Amino acid sequence: MDSDNAAVELRELLTEAARVFSEYVQQSQQPGAHVSGRIQGVIANAAQPESDASMFPDAGVGSRVWDDVRDVCAGAANTWSSTFLYKLYAAPAPMGVVAETLLAVLNNNAHVTRAAPSGAAIERMVARKLAQLLGFPSEADGLTFPGGSYANLHALMTARNTRFPDVRTRGMSNVRGAVFTSAHAHYSIDKAAVAAGFGLDSVVHVPTDAVGRMDVHQLRVLMLESKARGVEPFFVNATMGTTVLGACDPIAEISHVCREFGAWLHVDGSWGGPHALFGNDPALSVRGVHIDSFVVNPHKLLGVPLQCSFLIVCQGLSVMRRALGLGATYLFHDEQEKCRDSADLPCDVGDATLGCGRRPDAIKFWLMWRYYGTQYFTKRVAQARSTSLRLAELVRTRTSLLGRWVLVAEPASTCVCFWFVPLSLNEQRSEWGIATRRMCSHINDAGSMLIDYASVDVFDGNNVRALPEFFRIPINSPSVSNVTLDAVLHAIESAAAELYP
Repeated sequence: MDSDNAAVELRELLTEAARVFSEYVQQSQQPGAHVSGRIQGVIANAAQPESDASMFPDAGVGSRVWDDVRDVCAGAANTWSSTFLYKLYAAPAPMGVVAETLLAVLNNNAHVTRAAPSGAAIERMVARKLAQLLGFPSEADGLTFPGGSYANLHALMTARNTRFPDVRTRGMSNVRGAVFTSAHAHYSIDKAAVAAGFGLDSVVHVPTDAVGRMDVHQLRVLMLESKARGVEPFFVNATMGTTVLGACDPIAEISHVCREFGAWLHVDGSWGGPHALFGNDPALSVRGVHIDSFVVNPHKLLGVPLQCSFLIVCQGLSVMRRALGLGATYLFHDEQEKCRDSADLPCDVGDATLGCGRRPDAIKFWLMWRYYGTQYFTKRVAQARSTSLRLAELVRTRTSLLGRWVLVAEPASTCVCFWFVPLSLNEQRSEWGIATRRMCSHINDAGSMLIDYASVDVFDGNNVRALPEFFRIPINSPSVSNVTLDAVLHAIESAAAELYP
């Protein structure tokens, strides 16, 4: 290793990387490109004991590593294809790839300001801009986290330690608190409750209405019942863009209930949050609504590379420092180094989290913002919304000699859910889910498309039933066109023709 030649080596590697990566992206975007990934090369032999020496050589393979890079690409899910409609993200924007590379070049740790000066400044600037777009008060601030689940955990832990401050020293022995969340909310809320010491029995899953939104009347009834049992209803999670249906809870109404009970209102906008930030639908705006914390993942709908997630806190980061900080002075030396524009918030933000090492992920979001402008995010959100509505209309109006199309619900954001019912199963609703799973696997095994299925519970009074599995198509990428939508529907019909002749 010759550190004096690091710049030369890096230039040579990045030059070749640019060629290999751009070649991969170009091939990945071709019609018919393989989407599901095919393990090949040395990776295919990784499970063989005798392959250890070749997989982990004593002497490096040098330039032959580019063959390995190509093997990794071949075995990866192809997010650059417009037919990657599998999860709640898609290919990153090219400037995002450049920004991700910059983070590796800098190798800064954003736990203390001196270890990442520009990253810390950008993180605070972006967090405050997001707070402004949400209509939060001027003291609001935020941090990045490695994913929405981790951000949700921090919101719950902050709320817990704020409402029950003795937990920090005495533990959970005398705490009786309940967490309320929609029955369709992300499982990370349940996991956060377990991690926070409440347990699953303390999580109350509030029924939803016909389109998957939290039933606010039921929320209030359940909070009253909890209060009567001597269990404090201290935390409510509302969702903007549920994982399956993409539903958006009535946040303004939920906020009123939370104010009545003095409960912390958290909004998990991991997927749907961009509609509140950059969308033009007044029904999805949260301006003027009291919210204690809000999560948004720019790595989903906005095209920032994985991972980039923000937790915005209404009362600012000082509340997180008080709730989670331990003031480890061997690491955080900023007692006399207060941020110039804040009387009570030290610059080092790592103590406001449960961890230590932190990537300055805000840089990725900010550089994309600078390069493309606000209009890029606005157009992405609007296009995703219009494309989802177009797909819903196609499902609603499409006719087929092979079966019938049934929409599960009108899309509230950018996810479209539906069944295709082969003719032979038309009256056998119990078989719809099996058929969906079979058709989905058939399509994914073919390799040129990746789609998914899901199911949710529906509520009718005291009765709860699970819907048969249905196709779930999230729209995240601007590359999804009318041609893509038609290809998806045609692939489903073709699968039905082969499986249910």
